[in-house]
Amino acid sequence: PSGKWPVVIFSHGMGCNRYAYSKICYDLCSEGFIVASVEHRDGSACHSKFYNNGSMEEIEHLQMEASDDEYSVRNEQANQRAKEVIRCLQLVKNLNEGI
Repeated sequence: PSGKWPVVIFSHGMGCNRYAYSKICYDLCSEGFIVASVEHRDGSACHSKFYNNGSMEEIEHLQMEASDDEYSVRNEQANQRAKEVIRCLQLVKNLNEGI
């Protein structure tokens, strides 16, 4: 063995959150993968809470209105989600390097 562990950066689906996929992530871990599960802050999660400077903040699920340009809204979400996944990957790489 190389002494390295395979890594999965897990991105939840639209309308879900990282908890909704905990069984899948657990199963991946049981097969020897390190799993970093991102909870996106773009309004695509059914709910999202996080601490910011000691206080709990919540991001509500984004509800599309009939007048919304769905392509533009979803494209913006997809771009933000990609940035969050890249940031997560960089954090995992930094941990691996002891940074």
